[in-house]
This record gives sequence, structure tokens and C-alpha cells, in this order.
Amino acid sequence: MIFGPRHVLFVFAWLVVGGEETEVQLLARHLDPAKYCIEVVGCLRRPNMPEQTHQQLEAMGVPVGRTPYDLSFEQTVDYLVQKMPRYDAIVACQAVPDVYPALEQLATRPPLIEHGGLVSEALAGPKHLTARYVGVCRSIRDAAASVMPDRQQHALEIPSMVDLNQFDPSQRRSVREEWQVPEGMPVIGWVGRLDRKKRVEDFIHAAALLTATGRRARFMIIGGADAFMPEYEQELRALVDRLDLGGDVCFLGNRRDVPRLLSGLDAFVWLSRGEGMPHAIAEAGAARLPVVATRDNGTEQQICDGVNGLFVPHEAPDAVARSLALLLDDATLATRLGRCLRQTVASRYAAAVVVPRWESLFDEVIAKSGRRNVPFPYDL
Repeated sequence: MIFGPRHVLFVFAWLVVGGEETEVQLLARHLDPAKYCIEVVGCLRRPNMPEQTHQQLEAMGVPVGRTPYDLSFEQTVDYLVQKMPRYDAIVACQAVPDVYPALEQLATRPPLIEHGGLVSEALAGPKHLTARYVGVCRSIRDAAASVMPDRQQHALEIPSMVDLNQFDPSQRRSVREEWQVPEGMPVIGWVGRLDRKKRVEDFIHAAALLTATGRRARFMIIGGADAFMPEYEQELRALVDRLDLGGDVCFLGNRRDVPRLLSGLDAFVWLSRGEGMPHAIAEAGAARLPVVATRDNGTEQQICDGVNGLFVPHEAPDAVARSLALLLDDATLATRLGRCLRQTVASRYAAAVVVPRWESLFDEVIAKSGRRNVPFPYDL
């Protein structure tokens, strides 16, 4: 007999603003609540970490456990030992180190799904209790398979998703009015956490080079400081000042309305080295934006050069500036690239496509675990 929904606990190493945090929000929004109930717990907290994800999840009715923020590592493990048996499945994100020591203490364990957004995460830690490893792109899936040699089929690829209904081009006028952008002024954007591997300085240097050609544009950096490298934001701001771009480059910080803001852009840039599957590129595609990007793990699955985006070499702001100039000078090309990327996103990364894959995964691992779906003990 089935009693209510299956309960899935997502355990994060930390909760900031990123692709995995967005993924769990979209799952919570699109999974059938009669069948699946999601909860989240974070294991580490620093004073400068944003509250945004906590607030967004809680506003959706998703409980967010904060208890470990006041505990030591050993105490967090003990907390998880008490908490995890209540759930039908556990999803461990960001190679969280607390989960395995807790599971190893349990006589009866819920199935563990690990979720990784970086190759380094897939290669980290043991895998003997991992029922399935989910990588957001092929290279991460392959990395996980390499450390699961006796059961490589248990390493899966499920890409990051977007909710196409959140992207409304009719909001373009209000966004550009908010930015006080003159009529006809192109706006080029970047979205993400300010992390060194994302090479935001290359975007800024490209802005300077494009401006030096006489083409006027505004450049929006949407995203806040990374809690583990807060000094990087200050370095980027100092670079903007040094290049005399203060009137052209805007730092917008962490925003809850990224899909809305993307409607105000004319092109999108992503220049990372060492990422997984950039959620930001899928968002840009959902907004029908032409994208200039570096070849970096998942981007090679998302973009076909000249078909739905333009590739540039790593750490080459001059090539970025040339590609942006091409898009600004050829509206037909820009429109075609953006339209084709939207089609790619709709066919591969839309919630309607990705959520059923998560549903099948949850159903499979729970069924194979032999655990019964029983009334959830909220009073524990």
C-alpha cells in the first residue's frame, strides 16, 4: 500500500545561488506533489553567503534545514544519521562530505543519488553506497563512470533544466527602462556567481575592446560575489574603473528575476574554463539570445558553432569582441542564432523534458531499494 508522496531529501554542501540550487527549485515546482515531496538541508554556512536560495525555496513551501549551520562536522554527521532514515531517497549535491559517514552508520539505508555539476565533484569521494551518480553533462557522467568501473551504467547524464514559461520577451521594455538604456542601445550580458573560473575579467576586457571600435553598448554583470572568493568582485570592479568603463558596465548583484532580466539583453557571453553544463546558457537560449561562449565541457553539447551560438578561444577577449561586433552588425545572424538555441533548449533542457527523467530515476532507485513508501513521521 502507498501512503502519500515519496520523500526526497536534497543534502547540499552549502546553499548559495547556482545551477544546482536552481535545479532543485525547478524540481520542487514541477514534480507532482501528490507523488514526490522535496526537502533540502545545507551543511555549511558562511556569514557572507546569500540567503536568496533559502528564501526562494521556503516561499515555495520547501522546508530548508539549517540546523547543521551551528554544528561541527561530526555533529552534522550525527544529525544526518537521525534524519536520513525518514526519507525514501537522498540526493547529495556538490560532493557533500557529510553524507557518506552518516550512511555508513545506518543498518538500513535510503538509496543515495549523487548529483554533480563539476568533473572534480564526480571524481571525489567513495561510490560504494551511491545507487546512481547524475552528472549534468557527458564529461561529468564519464568521470563518475571511471570511478564506478564495475557498474558504469549507474552513472547517468541528466542536464540542467529551465522553465520556458518564465521567459517572456514582452518584459523587454520594462527591463530596459529600469536600466535607463537609450533606445537602440545594445545590451550584452553575463550571468553567474563571481567565481574566478568563470573568467569575468575576459568579458570586461572584451567590453573595452568593443567600445574602442566605436560601437556603443551597455554590459550587464548579473550575479553576486562568491562566498569563497569575495575579493574577486572587488578586483573586477577595480578593472572596470581602470579601463574607464564605469558608465558602460553595471554590476547588478544576485537577482531573483534572471529570466526577466535576460529579456532586456541583445547578446549573452559565457567564457568559463572548468565548468560543467552552464545553466546560464540554457537560460540565455530560453530567452532567444545569441551566445558567445568558450568550449568547456557541457557547452560543446549545448552549442554548435555557427548554428546556435559562436565559440571563441579561452582567455581571448579580442576574439570575444570580434564575435560581439559581428552580432551587433548582423541582426539577421543574431536572431537566427538565438532562435536556434531556443529550439535546442526546448528539445533538450526544458522542464517538460527533464523532469520525467528525474521521476523515472526516483521511482527506479526507490523500487530497487525495497523500501516501502509509508506515512512520513513529521513529528520526529
